[in-house]
Amino acid sequence: MLKLIQNEHMKWFHKRSTKVTFITIGILTLCMALLMKKVANSAGTEDNILNFLSFSSGMLILVQFFALAVGGSMVAKEFEAGTIKLLLIRPARRSTILASKYLTLILISLYYLLSYLLFSFVWGALFFGFTSLEGDAQLLKNITLTYDSAYMETFMMMTFAFMLSSLFRNSALASSLAIVVSIGAKAVTGLVSELGLWWGKFLLFANTNFVQYMDGMKTMFDGMTIPFSIFVLVAHFVFFMGVAWAAFLKRDVAN
Repeated sequence: MLKLIQNEHMKWFHKRSTKVTFITIGILTLCMALLMKKVANSAGTEDNILNFLSFSSGMLILVQFFALAVGGSMVAKEFEAGTIKLLLIRPARRSTILASKYLTLILISLYYLLSYLLFSFVWGALFFGFTSLEGDAQLLKNITLTYDSAYMETFMMMTFAFMLSSLFRNSALASSLAIVVSIGAKAVTGLVSELGLWWGKFLLFANTNFVQYMDGMKTMFDGMTIPFSIFVLVAHFVFFMGVAWAAFLKRDVAN
């Protein structure tokens, strides 16, 4: 298993798109820092690194899109390139190969999230410093919850993208469909919440945002609790991975 994961990492690190992604994250977070600095200077106010981390956390959806792109190509790309046959002649079982790909996907998504946090921290420290941090414990808690919820959403949607990658032979189709569904599902969930439809509490995106369980916050749907959201997320995860496993284990690679 470890050798398979190492092999997946080697293939991923050698891709030009990998380097472009990290550069893009660095540039985007830099642009956000410059924008916030300009606004602060115009208003004659001073910000600190925590304020910038809070501001930049609002764009964590970028990490999700990058992870979806990788998830949608993780399996489908092997069929596109015709390398799936070479992969399957290894002594490892199909389930082990698929597991190594999924674990690699999880690690990649964490690399993206941590790089986003690291770049945000560096630019925040450079442009805003650590002044006036007293009494910002609540803000730090909010930032932590925002990152946790953003990664939970990313984790579930990249699992969905991984499922599509196992179903389709076209990586572009799998990645694009995952991103479209991610955007569309959020909009639908918001609409259902506005309409107050009770069954909306079972939708995936109604349960990924754990910020709604903070003190004083209102949940998207009445009757929602943390254990309920965990149950819904686990149910979706089991379905996504079950379909991915069934599709990959039974996939004919003769053609």
